[in-house]
Amino acid sequence: MPVFDDFKTRSRRLIARNRDSASVRALHRFATFIEACYQNDEWDMCVNGETALMRRLAPAGFTTIVDVGAHVGDWLVEALGAWPGASGHAFEIAPATFGRLQRRIESTALTDRVVLNACGLGEAAATRDIYYYPDHPNLTCDQPRHPYPSQAITAQIVDGDSYVARHGIGTIDFLKIDVEGAEHLVLKGLRRTLAEGRVSCIQLEYGAFSIDTRVLLADYYAMLAPRFWIGKIFPAGVEFRDYHWTMESFRFSNFLCVSRERPDLLALAQGQAAATPQAVERAH
Repeated sequence: MPVFDDFKTRSRRLIARNRDSASVRALHRFATFIEACYQNDEWDMCVNGETALMRRLAPAGFTTIVDVGAHVGDWLVEALGAWPGASGHAFEIAPATFGRLQRRIESTALTDRVVLNACGLGEAAATRDIYYYPDHPNLTCDQPRHPYPSQAITAQIVDGDSYVARHGIGTIDFLKIDVEGAEHLVLKGLRRTLAEGRVSCIQLEYGAFSIDTRVLLADYYAMLAPRFWIGKIFPAGVEFRDYHWTMESFRFSNFLCVSRERPDLLALAQGQAAATPQAVERAH
């Protein structure tokens, strides 16, 4: 062990002294690439594990899903295909993007299974400006944080608890939230529904926008961990674990939250037929 420690010390010194050399820069780029792959820094749901997760959860027989930040419907269409007994409620706040979403759903056989909403979900009912990027519509957000031409649009926000009550939604089997840094506001708008234990699974995105919002992964854990097991989604499964500050990487990642009242879903998410004591223990 002392020999290995000495090797690490010498390597650190050598790399630090020569950090401007072409070879060290190339090594750093390669190491950065490896780290991004290892941390699953990937947006494609067919590659990053989201689609695989849908398939593993198929035996659960989901009936109600909610897609907040539906964009043009890629996740929604995939989820409804994986869960044939489910109906969905989809929210897309940008009018131009909502038009694309609506046309896509109308061109499929899914029309009767989806309620489309041209608004956003937030902490409370309100109107507010959002920023739409015509060249990058997937970046629509509540702050002008991107270096591309944008348009300020006044949008309608509703709170999730009111929507759930108005539509008579008893339980939500799967809640997916991808709203460019405003995930915490969606959750606050569903505080009553969450407190009553009426949501089985939540998928939310965490990443660099937490730097702007000052809402860290630690805050999501504080908000959700009392009722949910929480883990990061990877291609081969979900890595459930307790919070540690080293997890604040600000890399765009998807996390899965599974109700602690549903060990059957925890097992399915981990690719197991039943929730073994070991599986539940690992998720704590």
